[in-house]
Amino acid sequence: MAELQLNVEPKDFKTILVGVDESEQGYNALANAIHQAREDDAHLIIASILEMGDLSAVAALHLDVIKEKRQEIEENLEKYRAFAEKAGVKSVDTVFDDGVKAGEILVEEIAPRVKADLIVVGAHSHEGFWASLGSQASYIARNSKISTLIVQN
Repeated sequence: MAELQLNVEPKDFKTILVGVDESEQGYNALANAIHQAREDDAHLIIASILEMGDLSAVAALHLDVIKEKRQEIEENLEKYRAFAEKAGVKSVDTVFDDGVKAGEILVEEIAPRVKADLIVVGAHSHEGFWASLGSQASYIARNSKISTLIVQN
């Protein structure tokens, strides 16, 4: 059998965008993004998105509920940032956004804005802010113009 020779080097990512929520899949995505950022000495952008469709119609009409959710997400983003820095990532930023579909926001808005060259998300989520993340992960894999990592448990 002939020896396989590859003349391709693995890509070193410069800016990694990870979408997180308060779910096991979100934490798995964050752990993998931290690992890759350390490996490549990359800038890590941790993003959370308040999907307005996840709020009940009554909750969406109450500014206090929306403010509470926003504050919760922003506090969690700071915890994620501290965790990534403690884990050895040298450059970490956070992004908070809101909209209807998290996958579209990550691919169409945030990734180009931060000049990401890798998007990391969990395969699916059954709780947290991204209840429909399974379909969002599929959207990201199909529509992203940059590399994607869909993390399973």
